[in-house]
Amino acid sequence: MRFWDLIKIAHRNLFRNKLRTFLTVAAIFIGSFTLTMTNGIGDGLRSYVETQVKNIEGDAIIFIRRKIEETGEERRRDTPREYKDESNIAATPEIDPASMSATMEQVQNAASGITEIKSITPAYSVDADFITLDGVKKYHVSLDMMSQGLRQKTEVGETINGDGQIVIPLGLARELDKENIENLVGKSAIIGYKGFDRSVRSTSLRIVGVATKGFMTLENSFVDSRTAEMIFNDQSDPSKPRRFMRFTIQLKTNDTAAIDSVKKKLEEKGFTAATIADQQKRTYDAIGIFKVGMGLVAFIALLAASFGIINTLVIAVLERTKEIGLQKALGMGRGKIFAIFSLESVLIGFWGAILGTVVGIVVGLIANAVLITMYAASFEGYRLFVFTIPSILMVMFIVCTIAFVAGVLPALRASRLNPIESLRYE
Repeated sequence: MRFWDLIKIAHRNLFRNKLRTFLTVAAIFIGSFTLTMTNGIGDGLRSYVETQVKNIEGDAIIFIRRKIEETGEERRRDTPREYKDESNIAATPEIDPASMSATMEQVQNAASGITEIKSITPAYSVDADFITLDGVKKYHVSLDMMSQGLRQKTEVGETINGDGQIVIPLGLARELDKENIENLVGKSAIIGYKGFDRSVRSTSLRIVGVATKGFMTLENSFVDSRTAEMIFNDQSDPSKPRRFMRFTIQLKTNDTAAIDSVKKKLEEKGFTAATIADQQKRTYDAIGIFKVGMGLVAFIALLAASFGIINTLVIAVLERTKEIGLQKALGMGRGKIFAIFSLESVLIGFWGAILGTVVGIVVGLIANAVLITMYAASFEGYRLFVFTIPSILMVMFIVCTIAFVAGVLPALRASRLNPIESLRYE
C-alpha cells in the first residue's frame, strides 16, 4: 500500500464523525491563528525597523558615552546622588567617574593609545528656529548632526559629504517645493537660530539631499559636523568648558576584530561603546522577545488543542477496534496501522493550520488597510502585519508537529491491538 493511499484512508476516516473532527480542527485553528498573527506583528515591526532605522548607516563607526560608576558606599535606588556642578569642572585629562559627560580633550586623552581611531566627533546639540529659501516664507526646523563617517539614505540628492551642507526631511521638502523636490538639490537655504546672547543669527547651507522617511529623519534636518560645531559654539556659554554626552568615533578599518578590540579598550577606560549593528541588534532582540512572549500564548492554545486530538483519536480507536482487528487479520502490519492514525492527527493539525493561517492573513491585511489609515498614517511605509513565506511554513510545521506528537499515543495503542481480541470486541 502506497503512502498516498494511507493519506486517503486517514482523510476518509476523519469524516466518519464530521462534528467531532470539526471541533478538534477548530481548537487547532485558534492556536494557529494566534501564532500567525503573532509572527505577523513581529515581522511587521522588524520590516519597519529595517527600512526606517537603516536610513542612517556607517562603516567602522562607534558611538560612545560615559559609563556611570558608583563611588564610595553602595547607594540605594531611592536615594538621590549628590549633585556636582560639572560646568565648573576644569577640562583636565582625568574624567570624573560619576560624571555623565566629558570634554573633547578628556576623550582624546582616553583614546590616545588606540591607533585604530581615525577621528572623534562630539555630538553637538544645536537648536534652530527657522529655515527659508527666499527670506520671506519661513518654516520651523529641527536640526541634528551627521557625524563623520555616517551616510544617510536620500529620496533625491546625496548624503552629506562636506562642510556647509544640509539634508532636509521629506515633509519639509514637499512644503518648500510642492511640484518637484528634486529642484531643491543645490539650492541655498538660510537657517536662523538664536545665539547665547539670544540674538538672532543665520547661516547659509547648501541643500544636498532629501532624506528618506524614518524614525530619526521624520522631522529632523541634518547638518555637517563643522556647521553643528559653529552653531553649538554660538549657543554655548563661552566661560564654561564644552562638555558632551555622546561622541562618535570613526575607525581606520571596518575589520570586525579591530572594532571589537577598540570597543573593549574604550569600555576599560570608562565608556560604553556600540556600533550601529549593536543598536539594531538590541531592537531586533526586543522584537524577538515580544514574539516569543506572544508565541507562548499561541503554544498554550495549541497544547490545549492537542488534548482534543488525543481524545478524538482515542475514541476513534475504540469505535474502530473490530475494524482494526479485521485489517490486521487480512495482513495489514502494525506500522501501517500506526501510520494511518498518525496521519489522521497530522491532517487535523494541517487543516487547522491552513484555516488559521488563511484567516490570520486575511484579518492582517484588513487590519493593515484600516488601522494604519486611521491611527498610524504618519508612519509612512509601516504595515502592522507582514506575512512571510518562512513564517507561514514555520507555523504549519509547528502545528503539524504538535498534532503528530499528540496522536502518537492513540496510534501506538491502535497498532498494538491483538487482532483476535479486537474481533471479539463489543
